[in-house]
Amino acid sequence: MTALKLEKPGEQAGKPENPEQEALRDQGLRKRRLGMSFASYMVTFSIVIYCWLQNMIPFQVVTEFLAASLLINGTFWYLIHTGRNLRFRDPSMTSAQMIVSLIPALWVMAFLEAGQARAIFLLIAIVPMLFGILALTTRQFLLVGLWFCGLYALLILGLWAYRPTVLDGELEILQAVAFLLVMAEITVIGGFISGLRGKLRQRNRELGEAMEQIRELVNVDSLTGVYNRRRLFEVIHEESNRYSRSPGSFSICLMDIDHFKLVNDTHGHQAGDAILQAVAKCVAADLRTIDCFGRYGGEEFLMVLPQTPLEGANIKAERVRQKVASLKFPKIGDDFKVTVSIGVAEYHNDESTDDTLQRADKALYRAKDAGRNRVELAQ
Repeated sequence: MTALKLEKPGEQAGKPENPEQEALRDQGLRKRRLGMSFASYMVTFSIVIYCWLQNMIPFQVVTEFLAASLLINGTFWYLIHTGRNLRFRDPSMTSAQMIVSLIPALWVMAFLEAGQARAIFLLIAIVPMLFGILALTTRQFLLVGLWFCGLYALLILGLWAYRPTVLDGELEILQAVAFLLVMAEITVIGGFISGLRGKLRQRNRELGEAMEQIRELVNVDSLTGVYNRRRLFEVIHEESNRYSRSPGSFSICLMDIDHFKLVNDTHGHQAGDAILQAVAKCVAADLRTIDCFGRYGGEEFLMVLPQTPLEGANIKAERVRQKVASLKFPKIGDDFKVTVSIGVAEYHNDESTDDTLQRADKALYRAKDAGRNRVELAQ
């Protein structure tokens, strides 16, 4: 299947992104997610301002919440923008973003006297857990949940140590139990969704592999493993379109195995198939990555040589002719040789691709009429 590697510049749009392009795309996506996270901070910030307007917290707490929000999001943005996040096991830093997002909310809760008001911020603090549903595994969810519960426990201990009068025992216990239950439910649901997401990724990967196999089957000749006639015409059409957009040239080489019918009649079709496979492998192994080579039909093959004028195509065709002539077939006979005749034509902007193929075909027949095992250039 050597010819499957002979991709051309015009096919890049259909190929997977290279690592650099994929990394840039992922970094852009992480910045957009960070923007969503910052928007969530600002929603909470509006509630903080409302609490200040109701004289529930001092203005200093408002400024501290805003400063903490800017610092946290700015730090993550800097890590992503400079690429330092790529050094981490999780470049999106999802767990870290979720954990630190709780700190500003807990800071505001420390200054609130009403337990019901703290419950509102406790509810808001759970929102970042929802972001993890798209990224975290069950184990990661559990670790983040433990961090959340630990930080909330530190808040309650701090209030109990320094401001015990603001605590309502029954209410605080109810809120703590509710918080733990909600965190446990989110962890279970998030882990379940994470499992489904993993299965979906696996299915998509399998689907992509299946689609690639289908593309190969559609574009590849089953006997020789090189491109088939359908793919060859697609490539010629792509090259003609590129030629019309930018200066350059491309040539085609139409190749025919000499006396192939006689070989089939004398040595059998299995020998004929072996010759087709050997010739295809020989030619495909000596092409550039931008070249395209395939079976045109029967014992005919076609080379498409991008960025190659007629003179360069002639040199290439002559090299191919010599390589094929040097092939050996010991199973058929020690002295058995195979030769090819080749017609070469350069595409002209004032003609159709069919015209170019027709000129190459006429050159091929001139090569046969002149004795075979030779290269002829189209007039």
